[in-house]
Amino acid sequence: MKPQVERRCHLLIGLSLVLLTIGIGYDFLVGTKLADFLVILAGLFLGWVAFLYCLGNASFWG
Repeated sequence: MKPQVERRCHLLIGLSLVLLTIGIGYDFLVGTKLADFLVILAGLFLGWVAFLYCLGNASFWG
């Protein structure tokens, strides 16, 4: 994997984990609100985008 793609991949996965941690943690502490639900959905969406981006740019594809 190219270094620039690898950095972008790590950034996307890290941002996804941060969004999920904030959304789920706030949900447990305060309760479910629409904004929390949207943060969790954004984290999940970004996680899938990161997964597919990293998989598509993996070095084992040739």
